[in-house]
Amino acid sequence: MKLRRILHAADIHLDSPMLRLEEYEGAPVEQIRSATRSALAKMVDLAIGESVDLVVIAGDLYDGDWNEFSTGLYFVRESTRLIRHGIPLVVIRGNHDAANLMTQSLPLPLNPDGTSIMLDHAQVDRRIFEKLGVVIHGRSFATRAVTEDLSLAYPPPIQGMFNLGLLHTCLTGADGHANYSPCNPKQLQDKGYDYWALGHIHDRRECHQSGETPIVFSGNIQGRNIREVGAKGCVIVTIGDNNDLTTRFEPLDVVRWQSFDHDASQDESRDDLINAFADWLPNQLQLAENRSLAVRVNVTGGTQLSNQYHRSSDLLVNELRSIAIQHSGGQVWLENLKVRTKPSNFATIESALDETEGDDARHAISHVINALRSDESAQASLIMSLKSLWKRLPAELMAEEIDSFQLENPDLVASWLTAAEPILLSKLNPSEDAS
Repeated sequence: MKLRRILHAADIHLDSPMLRLEEYEGAPVEQIRSATRSALAKMVDLAIGESVDLVVIAGDLYDGDWNEFSTGLYFVRESTRLIRHGIPLVVIRGNHDAANLMTQSLPLPLNPDGTSIMLDHAQVDRRIFEKLGVVIHGRSFATRAVTEDLSLAYPPPIQGMFNLGLLHTCLTGADGHANYSPCNPKQLQDKGYDYWALGHIHDRRECHQSGETPIVFSGNIQGRNIREVGAKGCVIVTIGDNNDLTTRFEPLDVVRWQSFDHDASQDESRDDLINAFADWLPNQLQLAENRSLAVRVNVTGGTQLSNQYHRSSDLLVNELRSIAIQHSGGQVWLENLKVRTKPSNFATIESALDETEGDDARHAISHVINALRSDESAQASLIMSLKSLWKRLPAELMAEEIDSFQLENPDLVASWLTAAEPILLSKLNPSEDAS
């Protein structure tokens, strides 16, 4: 039998909204808004260009119910392109496009053999492609919060065929992801399938050991925010004789998100940050392969420049943007700058607090308060933290008679430090305070 190829994708999130995008100066708004459509079109182009035999999508084709029918019509157009080239498509619904979420619908094209694109949500469904020697087992989500293990009902493999399990799942141990259709790799291995095409986790992951059945998250095809950094795309599965297989990742994203993390502890001037960013950027542009690049800069560490970094953050943003323009001609967008530095002497103070108890702890607290009173850089960092907290207070907690938050007033900060010391000391021995 000739080589067979299956394109495995997931988490398309077609027309997913980019929240608060207009808040970011210089953002390529229209390009980012259309990014999921462009990535889907690239996926179809890839499938046609490589003459793959089958495309599977492991859930979250949409991002919930459509605001307008153009979202559904776009998918109809792209899936029709596949089918006109003789390439069947098999899709399951995930938590974002579960059956009960989709109040609107459009007739979908049928596969070349007349079968439906979408697998059932009431039971485990399957599609058998006799000429390919491939069978797809899968089940859509009926509701958004599917917390039972759907994999338990997946049937035994059909002997003599390549059996692919299509599943939307958190897979046990996927920290930071909702507990949808939980299962573990051993359960999936025990099914005896030849490949598991998973969706829901937006990072590309392989959850099997060497020699075991591949259990693969393809990740989403287009990053949507700074939490989804790096290349995004699909996996091409090539099946040889005896159902042995190889996999390769193919990027599909049109806008790439990336994070530049800078430890400022050794910085002698602001130029050290600027130069480090300028050194880092060319390699990222090369890896992005002519894609637009959205970058967040994170500055951390204990440094003598902490006060300067906090106070000059607006200037830093524009200096970094200048570097981005020089290296990319507008291809790089600075999504945000996050300064999380501390004065360099904070590390010593925090260490002292960690290592002391009782009277020693009282001494350490007094030492911290005195350091804040005398160190303008330390006060600047404290002020920045307090300003951030102040902005988050709900309006109902703010009495009308309270004056504006004038943290620049040194007497106000000093009075708070004086008030804080006895409160902190009392916390060391609550029983004495209670008596």
